[in-house]
Formats: sequence, structure tokens, C-alpha cells
Amino acid sequence: MVYGWAGKTLQVDLSTGKTSTAPWDRDGQRFLGGRGGNAWLFWKHTRVGMGPYDPDAPVVFGSGALAGTGLIGASRMEVTVVSAAKTETHSIGNVGMGGHWAPELKYAGYDNIVVKGRAEKPVYLYVNNDEVEVRDASGVWGKGTFETETLLREEVGDEDAQVASIGPAGENLAVQATVEHGYRSGTPVGSPVGYKRLKAVVVRGTGPVNVHDPDAVLELNRQLVKTVKDTKKRMGEAIPRGEGKDAYLQGFLVGDAGVVGNYESHAWRDRPDVKKAYEDNYIEEYFVKNVGCFGCPFPCQPLYEVPGEGVSVWRCYPTYWPWKLWMTDLASAFKATRMMSDLGMDNKEVATAVSWLMQLYNEGHLDSRDLDGVSFERGNPEALSETARKIAYREGFGDALADGPLALAKKLGKKAEDTLYHNQGLTLRTFEFRAEPGTALGEVISARGNSLRATTYHVVLWDKPASEGYAGVDPRERDASYEWSRKMFGTEKAIMATEYEGKPAALIYEMNGAAVADSLGYCTTMIRPGRTGAPGSQFGDTSYQFASDRLKAATGVDVDEATLFTYGERVCNLERAIVVRDGRTRTMETLPDFFFKTPIPDGAQAGRVLDRGLFEKMKDEYYALRGWDPETGMQREPTLSKLGLADVAKELRKMKKLAPERAEKEA
Repeated sequence: MVYGWAGKTLQVDLSTGKTSTAPWDRDGQRFLGGRGGNAWLFWKHTRVGMGPYDPDAPVVFGSGALAGTGLIGASRMEVTVVSAAKTETHSIGNVGMGGHWAPELKYAGYDNIVVKGRAEKPVYLYVNNDEVEVRDASGVWGKGTFETETLLREEVGDEDAQVASIGPAGENLAVQATVEHGYRSGTPVGSPVGYKRLKAVVVRGTGPVNVHDPDAVLELNRQLVKTVKDTKKRMGEAIPRGEGKDAYLQGFLVGDAGVVGNYESHAWRDRPDVKKAYEDNYIEEYFVKNVGCFGCPFPCQPLYEVPGEGVSVWRCYPTYWPWKLWMTDLASAFKATRMMSDLGMDNKEVATAVSWLMQLYNEGHLDSRDLDGVSFERGNPEALSETARKIAYREGFGDALADGPLALAKKLGKKAEDTLYHNQGLTLRTFEFRAEPGTALGEVISARGNSLRATTYHVVLWDKPASEGYAGVDPRERDASYEWSRKMFGTEKAIMATEYEGKPAALIYEMNGAAVADSLGYCTTMIRPGRTGAPGSQFGDTSYQFASDRLKAATGVDVDEATLFTYGERVCNLERAIVVRDGRTRTMETLPDFFFKTPIPDGAQAGRVLDRGLFEKMKDEYYALRGWDPETGMQREPTLSKLGLADVAKELRKMKKLAPERAEKEA
């Protein structure tokens, strides 16, 4: 009997309408599921240079290994595509989402779905246990994701059916398009789905998921509830909490580096009108309740209903990206968030493009005539909403922008290209890399890039003193954190944000851990619930034994923490193999000169730049610790074989994409 996993992959060919199944139990033992399982299926079903709009390019939907097992916090799904938002060296695009979809897929009897081919007309996939149908979607094509979800549930006659869908942005192949599920999305993966004319995947399951030790599952859940309650009580003493305020309080009061993505100024956020916009917390009166994922007693997504606008989840994005746009009107931020979710778009991708256009407009390089009559004065809400709409429907300047910011930059001229800071064609996240070298290293080395899950350097302790509204770091927790860092990485500097020493080892620890969480389908706030740093820091509990215990209870696979991390190492190496196969080299893994040459202008970290020499030294150390070739960034055959990826190494060797023999002998 298979425990934990459903044991099957559903395969769908939209060109023919045919479906089939393949066994998953052995692959599950190697890659768990979720992100790792999707990466393996992606590797098997793609070839060198395959584009996102190739009918044979797969769209992979996967559930985490622990989804549907009854374990609290294990409800995440993963969608993986050949990404249109990236260059060939960022060929894999993926996104993880919580909600109810992943457990429902398990209850239907499948661990994952591989969709290939292209339908002649708009369709949706309906999976109801053993019943699998490719159905006509003409009735919902062109509609937003909110209405699509409602109409498809009505059509299948089951309000418990779970829907993952694209909006108009995905239908029109905008690279900013997302796959949405219950207000949950992020990371543009929607346009390859739209190319297949696949509007949605609707899943309903009523079967069981067998678990190895049900009593252990219940006991582990009881322990988790106590741990989370104790942690929330401790955290609540440091920063007063209130719906809509947390991101402001943590970012403004704790994050000294200024995680705003506004590289021209950080001090502007201390203006009275900016603080007032967040402190007044205008939207608190419209708060309805917190909504959560499947089987989770700790709902964390605040749901709001605003008269005249509608209902939407106020995710972290609308509290973070207004900083990039100099916006103080949070009513407009709510409206734009809801609009982009309905259109099926990545909030932060659109906001990043608008921030860039606002800079060009402010400096006099563009005017409204270049932008269809829209004013891009800083703080103008219309600039954001109109840009989103124009991208989704490919109108005016939005037509070029829908192919990515680089496409529009080339039309606008050299100044636009020079001020569009990106990593191999991929927009950058809202972190101040000049003050966070570990985060910068993760940004350039990650296979996917622009990923909070996969590239953020989480083990960072901002040791900021107390100030108004902030109690400061508990000295006991700070000292315990530094002691752990010395034990793990040989230096307490490894968890100091602005330092370089120890960062490669700490980054590998974090990236492997993120791969484990994403493959198990575990919420990162649950996989390490006992935070030991201050709220606003990214320092967490020091053990993943928590996850090992849950894997054993659900599947019977008995591994210790170190062995569990081998799974994460395997997933990270498989993703590396994908991008190296498609052309990635060491020389590509860097940031624009801006971050090395232009100092932070103001604020707590004024004057800082990335040190290029130290940055390259970090890369040397990172590659060496991974068992890769520091000269080329390519993987070595012994490294892959040790991780059970000899079959991957064999394919790379055929393509001459393994590290040279010379480098292997020197190592």
C-alpha cells in the first residue's frame, strides 16, 4: 500500500483530448512531490530550448507530498511551466499556492497532472475522481478569475469543487499573467496555460489518502497548535498587531535596508503623510475575517469587503508595493489588488514596471504622449490601474509591456533600457541588495530567480533597537540566534544582513530547506513555527526535524533532518541542471552595475554598495560547497550521482553541459 502519496500522475493531451495515468510512487520517493516532483516531470517532458508556446511544452500541476494527509499546514500546490517571463536561462517558472486545491487532487486519486498539447478552442479540465473530461470553456473565456470560479462550480454542480484558473491576462499571453486559486497566486506562469487555451483545472475528489501512522499525525498536530500559539503570544509582545498594519510596522520599523525596491530614496517613507497612510489603517473598518487554507486553524489571509469595490484578500503585496510607487492612497491599492487578481496578474510584476515608468516620467525621459495619455506622476493610482488593464488586454503601450518590460524598454529607447534593472531579463524583487549581500547572491544563483521562496536569504537577524511602536530584539533570543549561527556556519556574521562572511553556507541551508517545504507542500510559517528572532526579521527555528517527523507519520519514510536535507539538495540540483541545460553559466549570475556602483542615497544604510570582489568570492564559495565547478558554474558528475541523479548527469554529459574533466580532477 502507498502511504501519503496517491501514487498516480494524470497525463492529459489537449490536442487529442486523450488522458492516461502513470505511476508516481517511485518518483515520489525521490522527489517527494510539489516543487520537487514538478521539476522532475518538467525535466522529463522538456527539451533544450523549448519555448513556452510550444504545444509539447508541459504545464505541470502538483500537490505536495503531505497534502491531504490531515497534517496542519500541508495544503500547498505547485504549478510549473516553461516560463514566458524569463530568458532561456530562467527557463523553469514555478509558483506555489495554498488553499484547498492540492488536497482535493489527492482525494481524486492523483499526485500531479501533466498537461501537453493545445486545444482547438477554449477548454477546462474537469477531474472528479476517476472521471476526467476536457470540457468546453467558451462560456467563461474572457471572464475574470472570480466569476470563472463561481460559474464553473455551478456548471459541475458542486460547490466543493476546487478551481485553478487564468484570467484575461493569461488568455492574451501577457507574461505577467498568473494562475489563481481562491485569491492565491504570485509569479507569472499563466501565459503558457493561456496558450494551450486551458482556462481552468477543476478538481473534486472523495477518495481517501492512506497515512502510515494516523495517531502520530494527530499528536503532531496537537504539538503544532501549542507551538504556534506560544510563538504568536511571544511575537505579539514586540509589535502591536492589526489588520493591514503588520507589513508597515515590520518594514518601516525593523527592516533597516528598506525592502521597497525604490532605489532612489528610502527616507521618503518617513514623511508624515506616508506614515499616516499606514498608521491610520483606513481599511480596517472593512475587514471581514481571516481566511485560511485547507484544515488550518491559523487563518492568515485578511478578507475585506469594500462598498462599491467588492471582496478581496488583502495580501502582503498591496502593503509592500505602494512604497515603490510613492502611493499613500491605500483605497486605490485595495482596488488595484482586486482588479489584478481578477484579471489574473502578478501584483508585484505590474507594480515594478509602473515604478520604472514613473522614474522615467519624473526625470523627463517620458511624458503622457508616450504612454497613451496616462500621467505617471509618482503616487498616481491611475498609472497602476491603467497599466494593469492595458497589459491584460494588450492595448496601447500595454501590448509591448505584455511581452515583458524589456520589450517595452527597447521601444522607448536607451534610457529606458539603462534604468530597467533586471536579472537576465527577469525583474528584481523588492529587496535592497546593496545592503543584503546574501539575498543578492540568492537572487542571481536561483534557478527560477525573483522568488521569495527560493532565493530570499531568510536567516537574517536585524538587531534593531527599540523605538516607538517596536519593543526591540529580545537580547536572549538575539544571543541564542548568534550562538546557533556560530555552530552552524562558523560565524555569527552569517545571520547579519549586511555582512558577507558565512553567507554561502547559510544560503544553501535556506535554499535546501525551502525546497523541502515546497516539495512536502508545507506552509513555510508552519514548517519552522518557533521563530527566535524579532518580528520583521527573517530568522526562524533551527531544526527541520519537525518536517522529518511529519514525513514519517504520513508516508512511513523514516529520515533524520540531515537526510531530509538531501531531498532539498536533490531538488535544487535538478533545477540547476534544467537551467544549465538551457544555457546558464557563471558569468550570467550577477546583478546590474547599478548595485555595485551607486550607493544607497539615504536612510539607515546610506552609502552602501555591493562589493564586487566579495560578491564574486561568495559565488566561488557557494559553487564549491554545492560541489559545482567554480569556474563555469556547471555541475560535476559525482555530485549528481551522489544525489541519485546519475540519469540527469548522463543527459547533461551528452549535451556537454557538465563541468570539464579538468575541473573535476582539480577538485
